[in-house]
Amino acid sequence: MATPSSSFRLQPDVFNQTTYTQFRELWFRGQPEGDAAPNLEAMKRWFAFGLTPEEKDALDGECRSIAASALATISPSRLVLPPFSSYAEDLDNAKAIAAPFLDEVNQARQEDEGKGAKTFLSLVLLLDQMPRNLWRQQEDLPLIYRHYDRLAWTLVRSVLASDPDLIEHPSISRRTHWMWFLLPLMHSEHLPSHELALELESRWRRRANESSEGPAADFAQSYAKSARQHVEAIQRFGRYPHRNQCLDRENTPEEEKYLETADTFGVKQTATSSVKDEL
Repeated sequence: MATPSSSFRLQPDVFNQTTYTQFRELWFRGQPEGDAAPNLEAMKRWFAFGLTPEEKDALDGECRSIAASALATISPSRLVLPPFSSYAEDLDNAKAIAAPFLDEVNQARQEDEGKGAKTFLSLVLLLDQMPRNLWRQQEDLPLIYRHYDRLAWTLVRSVLASDPDLIEHPSISRRTHWMWFLLPLMHSEHLPSHELALELESRWRRRANESSEGPAADFAQSYAKSARQHVEAIQRFGRYPHRNQCLDRENTPEEEKYLETADTFGVKQTATSSVKDEL
């Protein structure tokens, strides 16, 4: 039986610190704690750089083994969201939509601020990243965009509005951590969220005192390029044209022309290709 998010309770057998540690250990495996830039192993895991089909399947299997149960307990058949009207309305109701996850973060914070910050990071990875490894087919993408992305976006927007210091906690103050809080904003089709992500990235980078050269700087430039490509699509169209096909939205003539050459972030546009890698 589906329950509204405002009164929904997470199942403690799958939403607990043991599971959260597993999320982080998988996602940051092989990444030294103090590094400001990801190493090759992390880059392959996060962006599928150089992964063979077999390696990609193996990674997806690892994500499924630790995240599938948790995601199933908060699927649309269990956790019902209000019908989507607009991002403005979701922002007004963000705390109610993200209530189960905010409660989880606040409970961890009562024990220790760092524990709360890491719980928050773990939940963002679960809601924003794990679905993208579990569901790669065109017919499954609406589940990501219309359900799990809304949960991730309202969670991040809620914390930014009420507890921004949590994201800036010293235990998660490196780019290899903070970028994951920005991706739910970038995955939205909401220009103010993209502008907020750009502002936050710039502010956090200055606070982290990252080097202006070397691997960290190279990765920062790569991230900035991707962020610009995302925001430019939203500025131009108010939505991601590469999602139109799976969301049954009709392309405008301008979008049709744009899709002929645009970076679609791994989301295939042909009727026969349905595998995607949208980070």
